[in-house]
Amino acid sequence: MFHVKQSDRDSGRGTSWVDAMPSLFHVKQWPGKRRRAGLLLALVAAVPLLVACDVADQPDGWAAPTLDPVEPETRLIAPTGEDQVVAVQLLDGNLGSAVWEFPDDDGNFPGLDGEIEPVAFYADPVWVESTDEWLLAGYSDGALYAVRRDGESARLVFDSEDRFVADLVVDGTRVYLADTGYRVYAVDIEQPGEAVWIWDGGSDLQIWGGPALVDTERGRLLIVAGLDGRITAINVDGDLAGRSAWQIEIESGIAGSIGATDGLVFVGGLDRTLYGLDAATGAQIWATEASHWLWGTPLIRDGVIYTTDLRGNVYAIDALTGARRWLQPFAVGDRIRAQPLYVEHESGESGILVIVARGGMIHQLNATDGSPLRQFQLEGAKDLMANAILRDDRILVSDEDGVLYAVLLGANQAVRLYPQN
Repeated sequence: MFHVKQSDRDSGRGTSWVDAMPSLFHVKQWPGKRRRAGLLLALVAAVPLLVACDVADQPDGWAAPTLDPVEPETRLIAPTGEDQVVAVQLLDGNLGSAVWEFPDDDGNFPGLDGEIEPVAFYADPVWVESTDEWLLAGYSDGALYAVRRDGESARLVFDSEDRFVADLVVDGTRVYLADTGYRVYAVDIEQPGEAVWIWDGGSDLQIWGGPALVDTERGRLLIVAGLDGRITAINVDGDLAGRSAWQIEIESGIAGSIGATDGLVFVGGLDRTLYGLDAATGAQIWATEASHWLWGTPLIRDGVIYTTDLRGNVYAIDALTGARRWLQPFAVGDRIRAQPLYVEHESGESGILVIVARGGMIHQLNATDGSPLRQFQLEGAKDLMANAILRDDRILVSDEDGVLYAVLLGANQAVRLYPQN
């Protein structure tokens, strides 16, 4: 299904799958500095998940809400869907008010010089404990910002030549960023401005999926994959830092994030195949086929990979062998981008797998066998594409407009947390 490559791919490779795909809607243009051709949304148009006919249907980012690690019971960070990220203070658990917004309505924020151009957020916010800051990667301006948790000020950490879609990987004060120019940067957030090292994949296509940092017998490797079908392991330490350790290529693009556990990495492709690879060498351990393109981030729990395809099927796959754990996939009947969410059962019985469909239906499944337990239609929600999170006995989900909902586990009930009606 794929072949091992010892160096960057030849420039004479034939027409790729994405070259043959027509654009289904217009690309939203942002003001500011010039970018290379091949913007994100022009390529997203090739994916059925985002089929649309006009600009109004384009996603304004799908970054997930994130609980504040210092005040998880009362505060969280959430993208608004309106080019901002907001810190939400929860009042009596049911309503939320804004503590700060980044940037403010005028495009400014304390500590930053000049106006910030419109920003969409695709990468999830990440908190850095040592500096007490939130890292926010802007798509349209290709900038990495560090915002103090209290909202007192912000600073520019790094400015890319392209844009950020992929989730960040944070290791202490070092952050690894993959941009749409097919480059990976290692940046020390305590020494902003310059990258510690840069890996350039030399591709006209892009990277959307988040990398994975793994420990192997060859040292620590950052695994990254792109829309040209390449999967690359990059050394992150020592004299070889920033250089490829191994590289393989499959026959279609890769849009989703990498999963990893116990020396294995898991990559889903637009060839409808999920691959289990040896993290140290890239050798294929197993491969299993789905019914449609794989894009969403796989969830790995207790040796099981839970993943979804763009036809709306949910799979449970053994991480070591690639064998199916369920008799058959669970069919949601709608497109899914959000990562499955695993919830421990209070009684110690099988956990609950929460699946959020784009159209607003939220499914709860028995994680052991995939049987349905409950489903709930979140009325009024517009395109649920961000990952859901768990807070107490509630599932927190954010729609494309940045409306934040809390869905009660075990009951057909939901509350609109923010903004208030």
